[in-house]
Parts: sequence; C-alpha cells; structure tokens
Amino acid sequence: MAKIGVVFSNLGTPDGPDSKALGRYLGEFLMDKHVIQLPWFFRALLVKGIIVPFRKSKSAANYKKVWTSEGSPLLVETKKAAQALQQKLGQNYQVVVAMRYGEPGFKSAHDELKDCEKIIFFPQYPQYADSTVKTGLEKFEQYFENEKATVIEPYFDDSRFIKAYGVFLKTQGLPQKGEHLLMSFHGLPESHLFKTDPTGQHCLKVENCCEKAPQNVLKTCYRAQCLKTAQLLSKELGLSPEDYSVSFQSRLGRQKWLEPSTENKLKELAGKGHKKVSVICPGFSVDGLETLEEIALGGKESFLAAGGESFRFVPCLNDDDHWIEACAKMVREA
Repeated sequence: MAKIGVVFSNLGTPDGPDSKALGRYLGEFLMDKHVIQLPWFFRALLVKGIIVPFRKSKSAANYKKVWTSEGSPLLVETKKAAQALQQKLGQNYQVVVAMRYGEPGFKSAHDELKDCEKIIFFPQYPQYADSTVKTGLEKFEQYFENEKATVIEPYFDDSRFIKAYGVFLKTQGLPQKGEHLLMSFHGLPESHLFKTDPTGQHCLKVENCCEKAPQNVLKTCYRAQCLKTAQLLSKELGLSPEDYSVSFQSRLGRQKWLEPSTENKLKELAGKGHKKVSVICPGFSVDGLETLEEIALGGKESFLAAGGESFRFVPCLNDDDHWIEACAKMVREA
C-alpha cells in the first residue's frame, strides 16, 4: 500500500551559531521577495550590502544563547513534533521535516517522499502571511506535483488548535490570579497587510478594522487572524478583556510595523502597575530564537527593568500530546 507523505514545514534555521552560518542563512531568508518586498536590485543592495554584514555577528551571538548540544532549538523541536506526529498517524503515513530556509529543505523532503501516492503540506504557522505560508507553499510547489498535493490551511481559528492550546496552557498553570497574560505574535510591516487585503481599503484604514474583518479579509489578513486567535484563546481560558493583551515582536528595519511592539507593551504593563506577567507566543507552533531569546530572555529583561517583578515565558506547543493529536486529525481529514 502506497503511503501518504506529510511535509511538516517550518521557517528555517542556520546550521550553526556563528557569523559565517548566519551570513548564509540571513542572505537566503532576507533575499526572499516575500520577506523584504522590494525589487530585486534594491533588495540585494539592502540585504547584501547593509543588513547581513552588520547583523550576522549580532544574530550569531543571540543564537549562541539558546543553541543546544543537539543543535538549533527550532530544528530539534520541529523534528520531535514530526516524530510524535508520525507515531500518531501510523505506518500508512510518512512524515518528513522541510525548512523553507536552510536544511533539511524541500528537495530532501521530495527525495524521501517520491514514492508516496499523495502529499500533504502542513506549514507550522497558525496564521497566514506571505512571508511564511505563501513563500513555503511556492517552494513546496517547485518539488511536488499539484495533482498529488493537499495543503492544510492556516488554523488560527480551528477549534482543535484552540482546544489543544487551551489544555496545554492550563497544564502550565494559566490563568493565574493577579497575573496579566501577554499574547505576542510575530510582527509584519503594515505594507504586507495592504498587499493581501482583497478589498484594497480595509486593513488598518478604518477604526477597529481587523476586529470586524469580513470573511474574505479574514482569510488573508494576518493581524485579523492574530486577534481572532487571541480572542478564542482568551475565551478558552475564561479571561476577561482586561486580563490579557496582544502585541507584535521581531521588528526589522525602518518600515512601519504592526503595533504595539512586544517590548513597548511589556514596559507599558509594568508602568501601569502590572507586577506579574506571563507571555505566550500563539503565532509559533515550535520554539525557536524568536521565543527563547527574544521573549524568554530579552522580554524578561525589558519587563523587570521597567519595574515588573515576575516574568514568566510559557513555551510553545512543540510536541505536546494534545497538539499532536490535533495535528493528526487535520492530516487525516486532509
């Protein structure tokens, strides 16, 4: 019996925590037209002439803070989650990891799954963005035939994702009385939202636009999907609006990005008298640099320096059993 292949895909990681490896990784990542949306010449001038030379050493130092004896946290945890999914699905499926940038890539995934009768593309991003889902899908389509392929859509409001996340958070002791919950999502330049707005007049142009996004906008509006995830998780945890906040992290460059920024929000919460805060990152299924270094270390430093007293980072779902069971159900349905 021919197997069904599952491409369990994540963004990517350098192959080492040194400036040379980071130079290769950042060059590939930032030259993606979906990440920095400029014409090729100007993108190359910016990336190769300015960003990579000046950023690779700093990025390497940040990676060294979280690098493990097994390697990159993102790759290690993605592989663990894929292995757990393989066990749930059984012998009729074959699950392989494919990173959009770095290794293992889509070519190796194709080589492993070449005999499968059907392929399911499962990107590990709950919300849609051109710089995550679309770019991964385009790379996937370079190697896999469309007639054999099925894509699992963003699951930002999927009840299985929300329920699994809610159960996981409760096992982590959330919610806790007297503690504010900050939901930090990866940021995007506002221009990315304008580009994917099917109406051309919705995103960020009217008051509370994303909170009231119509279905055709919700399908591609990253900010609206983040807010929907936050709303559903808060309901799952029984939180009132004053018990939680939403913010956006990982700003790069001088463009106007989604606000509020996570760093500024943490400082604001401390300034308003919130002494205890927990931070979750519902835009990431697996922990990596953006959660382990930027939030668990950098976020804590910002909050405590601003007057906060207790900072708690709650890890991503990773290979949590309830989450992997939800993933298995999505795959079987696909």
